[in-house]
Amino acid sequence: MKTTTATQGDKKGGIKMQKKYSLALLAAGLALGANSAHAGPHGYDLHNTLAPASAGLAGTSIATPQDNVSALFGNPATLAKFPGTEFTLGVSFYQPEARLRHDGSVTGEAFSARSDQGIYPIPQIAVTHDFEDRGLPVTAGLGLTATSGIGADFKGEPASGGTSAQFLVLGVNAGLGYRVTENFNLGAAATVSYAQLDLGLQNTVPPGEDFAFGSAGNTNDIGFRATLGATYDFGDTTVGGFYQTKQRHRFSNLVVDGTGEFQKVTIEQPANVGVGISNNSLMDGDLLLMADVLYKDWSSTRFWGDVYDDQWAFSVGAQLTRNNIKYRLGYGYAEDPTRSTVSGLGNLAIPVNGIEYLQAAQAQVIYKHRLTAGLGVEDFLTPGLNLDLSAGWQFKEDRDYGTGTLSGGGHTNAEVYSWHVGFGLTWQF
Repeated sequence: MKTTTATQGDKKGGIKMQKKYSLALLAAGLALGANSAHAGPHGYDLHNTLAPASAGLAGTSIATPQDNVSALFGNPATLAKFPGTEFTLGVSFYQPEARLRHDGSVTGEAFSARSDQGIYPIPQIAVTHDFEDRGLPVTAGLGLTATSGIGADFKGEPASGGTSAQFLVLGVNAGLGYRVTENFNLGAAATVSYAQLDLGLQNTVPPGEDFAFGSAGNTNDIGFRATLGATYDFGDTTVGGFYQTKQRHRFSNLVVDGTGEFQKVTIEQPANVGVGISNNSLMDGDLLLMADVLYKDWSSTRFWGDVYDDQWAFSVGAQLTRNNIKYRLGYGYAEDPTRSTVSGLGNLAIPVNGIEYLQAAQAQVIYKHRLTAGLGVEDFLTPGLNLDLSAGWQFKEDRDYGTGTLSGGGHTNAEVYSWHVGFGLTWQF
């Protein structure tokens, strides 16, 4: 493969090379954005919205989670609320749907295309153990789930540049909940993440040019983050909160630049602050009401800070217990974090209208409304075995990007919605 630059004296060829190179970087940026925005409604982070029990409560779980996966990957102080030993094994199936309409001003050809990305299975695994029998007022936990990411596939539409990308962040969490007093709990968790990123671009030499562009295919990296949390019980009411640090992944040898040399791209997930409250004073304690508020500091992150503003997300959940059955409902609302005005994107040389096109391709972040339902069955089939079922729907949203000739006045329109179903089995010992 050739990797030299075009001859400086060939001005016409140089202009042609620059145009093709810009389009190549646009495709790379499109892949970076489209692959990672399907999770919603928290940008591309999940935050317990697909956990076994919390998925039926729109992810509401900061003060009083109903499964140990949510305690471990949410507010670690709530681990102290899980006595004995519990092992949870589950999976959620998530299906994002997205359609783009583009007037051709960025890619050179108008198109309307639907992402061909299929259903994603998201693992939900956790084990927790209470050490009270050893004289220690702590509960420890270890678990695995996908914390963010997923993917997009537009390669069936030639005018899109053949973009097909995958971005998956798996998190392994180790956490500890400490019972300071009967009412006050503290907790901490450490996350080791494994991220895989595939831009879906091939290393190629454009016809008539002598430089290369493309991606390195599947690239991976390991990241770290920490979470600190607390809860306090006021009788029937519990309040809780947590702080979560940024999580950084550096993808080396990812995108070929104009000289044919690979360059590194750094992507950060934001620091998060969450506060939750729960109350079970109604219906003799059988009705549990919960509410969460989450703040995501996107603007301080590398890469995504160029296209996202900070974001607020809210959720409420209700759980009614009747005998051994728990009926769950949830609703979530999140702001659209997409920046209205952009000027750059990390270290990629993409023009402004290309970044707007990227924002449209990653439009799954514009989800606002989520409605969920779930069912919990204690002593399912045998004593000590619990079953959780859930289903959810993110309502359709659409948005115009940039300035163009589409009916809404933009050059690109994105329309998105999604659904998910899941289950989990928990063995209590």
